[in-house]
Amino acid sequence: MNKILFKVVSLSTATLVLSGCSLFLTDHTDDYQDQVSNSSALIVPEGAVPSRDVLVIPNEDKIASLTPSKPFTIPRAPFVFYPMVEVTVNETEEAFSLVVPTGVENAKRIVADYLTSLYGAGTPIASQTENTLTSVPFDFHPQGWLSSVWSSVTRIYPKQTAFSFEFDTVNGQTVIQVTYREEQEGIEPTGWMTPNKNEDAYAVAVRLWGVIGRQLNQSSAFLSNRESVSDFPMWVDHEGMYAIQLGKEPVSESRLLSTFESANLYLMPDKTQFVSPVPADQVARIGDVIDLSIPLGNGQKQKLFNVYRRNLNDVTWDKREYPYEITKQKAGYFLVIDVSAAPNPEVVSFRLAQRFIN
Repeated sequence: MNKILFKVVSLSTATLVLSGCSLFLTDHTDDYQDQVSNSSALIVPEGAVPSRDVLVIPNEDKIASLTPSKPFTIPRAPFVFYPMVEVTVNETEEAFSLVVPTGVENAKRIVADYLTSLYGAGTPIASQTENTLTSVPFDFHPQGWLSSVWSSVTRIYPKQTAFSFEFDTVNGQTVIQVTYREEQEGIEPTGWMTPNKNEDAYAVAVRLWGVIGRQLNQSSAFLSNRESVSDFPMWVDHEGMYAIQLGKEPVSESRLLSTFESANLYLMPDKTQFVSPVPADQVARIGDVIDLSIPLGNGQKQKLFNVYRRNLNDVTWDKREYPYEITKQKAGYFLVIDVSAAPNPEVVSFRLAQRFIN
């Protein structure tokens, strides 16, 4: 009997605890749903200004319409171009050199600073003499953890690129001969070669052209002189992209056309503001019908069948088309060719820039 009574008391206690005090107190949680507004009128003195329940915005008549006229875009600062001193590029299959209008010591200082900016923390110069400067090996493609473990196991380490700069004085100017070699741990380094045989080395060499040209133009160091127009039409931004300075007057269509013709660039008739180093019928585009071939091992290829081009990965820079625009800055109007979609944009921008110079 006591066990039954104990179970009854326990069950009753649990019920009271779970139900809380709602069995004894009235729940007013939903009372607001039955409330009505107060309809009594506000009594104000005679002659008082009638009250209005409105949102008052100070100087509302001076605020423009808040209705957006076009989709909002995040504003961004335009790329600022810097003037360059004319630096002649002599490029052949066997050599790459820059003719710099300054002394050897100043040229060596600019090259050393440039290597420091590429290398980061540490000393980028392995050795130097009065007329030469040799860099430490650069690793342009750092290994991941798994790749480094694999290299430790196989003892096959990645190749690194070292540079050599030779300085010579000719007719009061400094000629900088740029070469590179590949170094690999456990293997004898290669001989010194011209940079155009390696994409990474060539990118370093062509970027040096813009760095030297900008450093030698003193007006680029002062914001107050930014509006001065250099005699050299090529300007460069902080990312190493080049633009052609067209003067401070608006550019007519005929002048723009003659500028492209002098650089051997072709306007694309089926697209607005696109140019290419080749005529429109030679430009590679996605969807073109191309041959699918396989190598035979003797330098020849065997065609299998035709396919549609799915991407431009195998297309060289001179078979592509590039958008361009005329942008206005404080220094005047600039012709900017967008090469961001191409592999190695700095190299492509340099090659297009050389067409306007040569």
